[in-house]
Amino acid sequence: MVNDILVIDPSIAGISGDMLLSSTIDLGADEELVIDNIESIKDYFKNCNRLEISFIDVIKNGFRAKKADIVIQEDNTTHNVNELNNNLENCVKNISISEDARSFIKRSFENLISAEKRLHGVTKEEMHLHEAGSIDTFVDIIGTGTALDNLGLFKLKQIITTPVSIGGGDITFSHGKMQNPAPAILEIARRNNIIIKGGPGMYETATPTGMSMLAALVEDSQEFFPGIKPDIIGVGAGSSDFKEIPNILRITLGQRSKLVTDEVAIIETNIDDRTGEELGYAMQKIIDHGALDVSLIPTIGKKGRPSNVLKVITNLSKAEFFSDIVMRETGTLGVRVYPISRFIQMRENVKINVRINDDDEEIDVKVVKSESGEIIQFKPEFDQIIKLSEKHKMNLIVLKDDISKQIQKELFN
Repeated sequence: MVNDILVIDPSIAGISGDMLLSSTIDLGADEELVIDNIESIKDYFKNCNRLEISFIDVIKNGFRAKKADIVIQEDNTTHNVNELNNNLENCVKNISISEDARSFIKRSFENLISAEKRLHGVTKEEMHLHEAGSIDTFVDIIGTGTALDNLGLFKLKQIITTPVSIGGGDITFSHGKMQNPAPAILEIARRNNIIIKGGPGMYETATPTGMSMLAALVEDSQEFFPGIKPDIIGVGAGSSDFKEIPNILRITLGQRSKLVTDEVAIIETNIDDRTGEELGYAMQKIIDHGALDVSLIPTIGKKGRPSNVLKVITNLSKAEFFSDIVMRETGTLGVRVYPISRFIQMRENVKINVRINDDDEEIDVKVVKSESGEIIQFKPEFDQIIKLSEKHKMNLIVLKDDISKQIQKELFN
């Protein structure tokens, strides 16, 4: 089975353009081809007087990584967006890359422009870029696009990122000084549903160029590393050295797990002052609000008192919502929340017509399938069977068996 998933992991030390570029070289991209395309930039950006790049092996807090060594000389530090766009168009049109790579390069720069445009409330024609318009931005974007293209990674079924560490403290840039994250980082994350997290130290660990490329590349941002059989790992190094962590970005190419993965939250609390009826009512309220599952586990609490552990499973995005419901409905003073990934089988809900006492009835059926699409099992909605049993005045068990046989015939014939 061929590799079909790439995982980008900026949860360690964030992401920058040169870190992503270096990690793709470390993954196995043709270094000479990438350097040739990067150095051709000076032919299209007239303010660039000198551009040289090489890739070296370095050690970051005991970890080996590939690092881009870039030398640039350019005339000015303020750049007109329309001029930059034209220069980029001419460059990508004349270098040897695929249409997928050209599209990635253009999307990456557009992500930068769109973020800046919204933040400053100006039109594209009025915009002038400072840091984001420098030549090293185009080195990172064009070089990474070339490397990904050379590795065939634009054809992958799935590209995922873990949460981006953005650092902490204050940052200083062309518009002044403010608290991390930089406005462009926050805006790109918001626009593209990328999860970000503070830390690990009081310094900036995510750059707008790195974030813009990440947004142009990934399909999903997940709290945890997905199920994967790793094959090749590329490690790119950032310029700074940190005490707490190695300043590296890992990207992993491999095969997806045959089982589907998703991310959920487990919310739990200990309760020793509610009756069974009260807890039963609370559990039903939680289910009615759409929790994935809820259970009650008898246990022995402090001082030997009988107690219960209430556990709720919900989508990660609804963890706060259900935490509030649990506290309101049970009176508990706090809950524990565990974000966690799980393996699940592929399933779909279908409606199937069944015949009961010469009447046509429709019932919801959950169908579980293998990765190849083969039906493993099915389950009709039990609450609907109860209603049909009451409606047709039939024995529940007899009706359930009859409905199951009709569904089996419909699904497998």
